Amino acid sequence: MRSVTWLGLSALAIGLPLSAAAAPEFYGRINISLDRLSDYREGGLPGAYDDVAAGDTPLEDGWFVGSNASRLGIRGREALDVTPLSVIYQLEVGYNADGDGDTFTTRNSFVGLGTPFGDVFAGRYDSPVKMVEGRVDQFNNTAGDLGHYFYGQRRNDDTLNWKSPKWGDLVLRAQVGPGEAEEVGDEEKDGLADTWALSATWNPDNLYAAVGYESSYLEVDNPSAPPAAVAADLELLRGAVGVTLGAVDLGALVERTRLDPDQPGLDRADSTSYLVSAGWRLPSRLTLKAQAGRVDGEDFGYESDILVVGADYKLARGTKVYALLSGSDATVTYPGGADSDDNGNLFSVGMEHKF
Repeated sequence: MRSVTWLGLSALAIGLPLSAAAAPEFYGRINISLDRLSDYREGGLPGAYDDVAAGDTPLEDGWFVGSNASRLGIRGREALDVTPLSVIYQLEVGYNADGDGDTFTTRNSFVGLGTPFGDVFAGRYDSPVKMVEGRVDQFNNTAGDLGHYFYGQRRNDDTLNWKSPKWGDLVLRAQVGPGEAEEVGDEEKDGLADTWALSATWNPDNLYAAVGYESSYLEVDNPSAPPAAVAADLELLRGAVGVTLGAVDLGALVERTRLDPDQPGLDRADSTSYLVSAGWRLPSRLTLKAQAGRVDGEDFGYESDILVVGADYKLARGTKVYALLSGSDATVTYPGGADSDDNGNLFSVGMEHKF
């Protein structure tokens, strides 16, 4: 009898903390589309710049089945015995539901502490510059995503992050990332803040305004002989505004990109990207939307004007179908001076389910 009682008490002692712990949230999103591209860019703006620098066209033709930022994750926030601290955590992976490339890729994943002075956490996480976009992008997670317009859609590795409490309608963010002795050109990045970024977001009821700055680095090819990889400083400055007027959402976004190679004879390259957007939510589950943008990247050999129109139809709270049509006018200047001016288009239909 004593052993049975001891076993029962032990099981109860083990079970109590488990039952008191907050259950993590399991969540995900599946977004798949059928896309028809004709002289239209497939992929983000950094890839377009890299293609042009290598003498390749960034424009694509053909039919594609795309998995648009599909993901799986768990996350949670749980009070700790040491008050008023909480543990915060998230493990999120991108899932290539169309079968292309690696099945899983690491998205925002971290562990940290919630404190009265804000959240402090470490892991892989979106740059504060990326998060400035808010909900301005009407075609987020589709083939018309603003990644086609903006360089700063960066998710940084090996980061330390701070997010302030909400002070009225204001939230501040800060991020630093050590280079972890990475060899970049002939440099070794061994500092604590080889990448650092800041942002401020002001978000009262029907207004949104944000600004963010990031200083980082990357590697570029030296086109002169002998070919060599050269370290370059990267700076990003982004601002966004948005307003909701009844059933209408309006937004604007601008970003300045600066790439400065650390090599005599290699010039600094600047580009500016612009976007304006509008969405109209109708009572019949339908949202009509439009977006226009420009990439002014003459220093990178790439300029483009893009116009997107489309519609979403909600089937349920977490499920929608959508369609979009986009036209672009891209001017590409390859190394050596060869130019091309291409008018392209994109048609996409897709479905998204969130759980």
